[in-house]
Amino acid sequence: MQLQYFKPKSKLLSQYLEGYYFLEKERNEPTVEYFTFPNNFSIVSVLDNTRLVMDNNGAFAKEKKGVPFISTLICHYKKPFKIHYEGKIREITFYFKPLGLNAFIPKQLKYYLENYSSSFIPFEDYETTFKSILNESNMEEQRNQIEKYWLSKLIGFENPLIQDVALELTQNAEAASIEQLAAKHHTSRQNIARQFHIHLGKTPSEFRKIQRFRETMAKNTGLANNDKNKGTLNYDSSFYDQSHLIKDFKAFTGLAPKAFFKSVSLQENATINWLFL
Repeated sequence: MQLQYFKPKSKLLSQYLEGYYFLEKERNEPTVEYFTFPNNFSIVSVLDNTRLVMDNNGAFAKEKKGVPFISTLICHYKKPFKIHYEGKIREITFYFKPLGLNAFIPKQLKYYLENYSSSFIPFEDYETTFKSILNESNMEEQRNQIEKYWLSKLIGFENPLIQDVALELTQNAEAASIEQLAAKHHTSRQNIARQFHIHLGKTPSEFRKIQRFRETMAKNTGLANNDKNKGTLNYDSSFYDQSHLIKDFKAFTGLAPKAFFKSVSLQENATINWLFL
């Protein structure tokens, strides 16, 4: 199986889209299974000629000719998510930054999550365009078409309250309580929670907890990818203590931190983090 991850070439698009990858698995290759772990991205995947079965624990993807085009949207999962690939698979997956997808879609994110998360077709030309891109053999041309398409749908997103609070929680996950942030922005804790539900699909406390987890992953990329038997775990100061860190890691990964970093495959920016089975 081949996987190639790219950052957007367009500086404008990179304000909203963290990156995207192309996954190709051939029919004669063995079945692939892996776990992926919670994050604060909005993740959109497109596949064709694939039967996909999803539940709260994971996704089973198997080659099948003649089935409808598939596009999924995932914004929130609280525990390891298992992926299974069988047969020939062609997939493109997009990692939109927190709030980033809101700048493209014509309706609130909540609408798609409640109605169309497993059949995410936000535009009339979406299916036709991405079926064509999936069938394009030249990857550079695929990238050009992808970025041109998303830029053509850019409508912007303005919500100063949630943008400021999400930024503060991203930059320093424990800088202030949600109550303090509400007071700072002259609003209520309930209103902040409602805005997070509408535009991010999770609560502020869930967002903050995941952010702490992701920051610790990013700081320990070297521990995961180099000598897995050496090195000291570097945990973020936003954790109260190491026992707090261990508790969160077990909840998000099913493993204690050191066991996790001995097993997981991380990209340098920790966007893609998979544990192969």
